Amino acid sequence: MSEHELGRYTGELILEPTNSGQQMRTVLEFGFLDTDGKHWLVPSGTCVDGASIPKALWSLLANLWEGKYRDAIVLHDHFCAVRNIDWRSVHRMFYHALLVSGVPVSGAKLIYAGVYFAGPRWPDGSDGSPQSRQPVAPPQTAPANVLYALCRDPIALAASEAIECNGKSAFDWITSRHNHPLGISGELILRLSKLSDMVEEEDPGVEELDEAIEYAVILIPSVEGCARSVSINQALPE
Repeated sequence: MSEHELGRYTGELILEPTNSGQQMRTVLEFGFLDTDGKHWLVPSGTCVDGASIPKALWSLLANLWEGKYRDAIVLHDHFCAVRNIDWRSVHRMFYHALLVSGVPVSGAKLIYAGVYFAGPRWPDGSDGSPQSRQPVAPPQTAPANVLYALCRDPIALAASEAIECNGKSAFDWITSRHNHPLGISGELILRLSKLSDMVEEEDPGVEELDEAIEYAVILIPSVEGCARSVSINQALPE
């Protein structure tokens, strides 16, 4: 897939440090023109700090403001701050920007999965745009039937094994006979290392990743409002 098919950057990204340490400021106008003709424009003087990226991913990205990740991070930070476009579209734009920056597809998908899972979210339609499609809840069938469906879908199966709450994966919650509502201390964790092999072998589309992640989450009982985080213990594909 060529850069032309993914979109292109516009303007020039020049960053200068602010007095707040981690925060940087854009010197010039900078943007990303996607394949639909939408121009994601970051005004000059915009402050960014990488906060839209789950902190567990920072170690994988080395210096946020140098190298091939920084352009996409600046775009993502800005649009997660202004929130004038739905969060799914912002995360999807971030993925395409990573590819244009030269990040390998498998690495970009893992970063995207981490951002989709634990990155910022805000109410759909808050910008006046149509509401994004919501994931469909799994049918209220016997656990054996859910497991059968998972085992026939390697993408959903990998997501169900990668997403955990209170030490148990979504897959474990289905097989357990002791499913019960969680207390407010429950935390959802996406272990990206458990998605890595599947992403390499199956090369799922980002929409398939979205659906698999949402499906796995709703296999765990009573997780509404739980904190989310990302865990990874290996390097991204170069």
